[in-house]
Amino acid sequence: MRFWLLTLFAATALVSPLLAQPPTTAASTGQKGQLLPGPFRVYAINGERAQHFHCFFCQHGLNPAVAVIALQAPANPQEPLAVLLQKLNAMAAANKDVKLGAFAIFLTLDKDFYEDGARDPKVAELEGLNKQLNLTDLSLGLSHPEAQPVKQFGIITRDDPLNNNTKRHVVTVLVYDKHKVVERFQFTEEAKLDEAAIQRIFAAVESLTPKK
Repeated sequence: MRFWLLTLFAATALVSPLLAQPPTTAASTGQKGQLLPGPFRVYAINGERAQHFHCFFCQHGLNPAVAVIALQAPANPQEPLAVLLQKLNAMAAANKDVKLGAFAIFLTLDKDFYEDGARDPKVAELEGLNKQLNLTDLSLGLSHPEAQPVKQFGIITRDDPLNNNTKRHVVTVLVYDKHKVVERFQFTEEAKLDEAAIQRIFAAVESLTPKK
């Protein structure tokens, strides 16, 4: 009898700490209300770390920022994505007092930077875009659709033929502050980025800046 009681006590002592632990929460994918999933290392085209590997999310730290992640770069300055980048650039320039950050990551590489034999024209494309749009306060970076951070940030890069509700995210915009996502916008081939969407994005960004 005594042996049985000792055995029961020992088993309870081992299990109790496990029962006391909080339930495991799902990992963040950068949805609204969640913390950023982690760093996102890219090849920087412009900015303070131009022509080096860099993490823009790390650069801006706890400061407010807006991140644009797109599958393709805009072909001309009239495209909504180009218009968005120009407006974000102007907004970052006008809010340096609160250290508002703005950057865009383009998933145009086929694989990791040094493994992509066609990387040079892709770098040149973004360098041309930077010059054309005069992005003085918005950084540009390069990555590829299969990069681990892309998956961590919950970005779908391919349509699912078995699920019509799963469409690739052509453009994803994260408005965040203190590492927490305030608003997340996702655009597909059907639900396109347009002027109305740009206005919604700007309303979210303006909520992070003091009224002047």
